[in-house]
Amino acid sequence: MVSNRAASFALGLSLVVSLACASGDPEFGTDTFVTLTLGQDTNNGETGGDGGDGDGDGDSGDGDSGDGDGDTNTGPMCGDGIVEGLEFCDNNNLAGQSCTTLGFDGGVLGCLDDCAGFDVSNCFSESCGNGIIDGAEVCDGGNLDGNTCASLGFDGGTLVCVPGCAAFDTSGCTIETCGNGLVDNGEACDTNNLNGESCLTQGFTGGALACLANCDGFDTSACTSEACGNDVLENDELCDGSNLNGESCESFGYGGGTLLCSDNCSGYDIGLCHDGDCCMSQASPGCEVPFVENCVCGLDSYCCDTEWDLTCVGIAVNDCQAQC
Repeated sequence: MVSNRAASFALGLSLVVSLACASGDPEFGTDTFVTLTLGQDTNNGETGGDGGDGDGDGDSGDGDSGDGDGDTNTGPMCGDGIVEGLEFCDNNNLAGQSCTTLGFDGGVLGCLDDCAGFDVSNCFSESCGNGIIDGAEVCDGGNLDGNTCASLGFDGGTLVCVPGCAAFDTSGCTIETCGNGLVDNGEACDTNNLNGESCLTQGFTGGALACLANCDGFDTSACTSEACGNDVLENDELCDGSNLNGESCESFGYGGGTLLCSDNCSGYDIGLCHDGDCCMSQASPGCEVPFVENCVCGLDSYCCDTEWDLTCVGIAVNDCQAQC
């Protein structure tokens, strides 16, 4: 196979062409010879490229399209503690930043869970802690802006402000279970536990008090308001007007007197009850009210052995709670 260089050399042979030229120029005469060189090499003797790698296999390159090292690049990973890519921080690696470098006066800077920014909720400015809610503060010290655990959806507990004044600390708030029978936190009652309340304490004269389903208050729908003072015992009345339901001063341990019904018919008025002859001097020993008699005679046996004189009456009133 003839190489390109050999072909170029062959075409580069000088050909002498005799041209008849009638130029009429006396300097050159009538016959002028021009030498033309054909196929001159304009590429330093090479007229074309190598057309390939010369090995006859038709390959135009080495076939490599990559680095061939087999590595797989997965990109930045949030949570590995290395700040890379578009990450601002990663876990405890804050890339040299702190609350103060971000314009706060102090506090603890954190990293957001997605590494896309900083958590400044625990950073604080100088005004945080003065008890005045200003700027972007949610609360300040003991000033919770009227919020409580209950207003935030909890059942009770103690709400506080975080050090940076940017949020509430609800770790001290509690969620109780209404319906467990325990009256706790802000509950008024819990199922059958009415916390000592009844229809009477709620201003009714009778009926059955119940607890609301959410334990926030009482269900008084079964309470009744009857006419106390009509001498008719009804609902939860213990007495009504002159109807004392068979009770008297004597049934309450007094020697005598007048028992009355309370104004709301829920109990008795013993203000006019007294201890009978325990309040009067007499020639005979002892008196008719056993607990007064035992008390007085325990202090002065003369009162039960000889006579119940004025000294015994004084002991009964002053030392033995006799109602005279």
